[in-house]
Amino acid sequence: MPKLRPSRPVRLVALDLDGTTLNPEHQLSAGTKSIIRELTAVGVFVVLASGRLPASILPFARELGLNGEHIGLNGGVAFDLEGVFRHKHTLSVAQVQFGLDCLNAKGLDAMVFTPHSILAPQISEGRELLRTLGEPEVERYRSDQLSSIVDPVKIVTVLAAGEADTEIARMVGSRLQCVRTAPQFLEFMAPGVSKGAALTEILADLGIAADETLAIGDSQNDESLFAATGFAIAMGNASPDLKAKADWLTATNAQDGVAVALRKFVLEQIT
Repeated sequence: MPKLRPSRPVRLVALDLDGTTLNPEHQLSAGTKSIIRELTAVGVFVVLASGRLPASILPFARELGLNGEHIGLNGGVAFDLEGVFRHKHTLSVAQVQFGLDCLNAKGLDAMVFTPHSILAPQISEGRELLRTLGEPEVERYRSDQLSSIVDPVKIVTVLAAGEADTEIARMVGSRLQCVRTAPQFLEFMAPGVSKGAALTEILADLGIAADETLAIGDSQNDESLFAATGFAIAMGNASPDLKAKADWLTATNAQDGVAVALRKFVLEQIT
């Protein structure tokens, strides 16, 4: 049953970036920046949790004046403002090859993400999509260089959401985790890697209980955040599946939905 409000005062907020904290222009609105700064000023921790590389998350963390650790690559890495990694959950060469083979069998291009770079055997439409998100330029690699890729964390393909998701997930089985991270991106990670798992480690370090936390997201890769926190809020522009798992539905990211939710469920409860 959805909860009416957090059961305890919220000490930590976990926020997805694209489609959630960022507006449709992939920027922080004045209202979102203001409420987050108000929260941190009264001691609430704010953790950014994104599928992006750390290099394209850190500018937003700094713009918001956030300290502490943040989550990148869908939980594949956790890092601080100095770019120091708390953990990296990587794929083996065999797992990467298997994932690439599965996508190749479906005629889909693939990009391999490391904590610092995006690599692809050929430049595809994904390059332009990632550029709009502020991700680093995609670098080329040859198939015989696969074993030399350092710390591969996830594999990404450009594919519109639909029935193919289920078919591809069936193909990879338990060898990889298949997750939809945006309407145009389908991704493979190591089993057990997720935003929620990474957040649970951060909470343990801070001594914060799950029921003292709140998460806001918009896509399938935010389901694990919802499961790891005490109160779950879906954006008005969220996927139907995520909305069904939420305790509350806020406005869209074009309408400052994050600011609306944080003011109602966090700031007004502690000030």
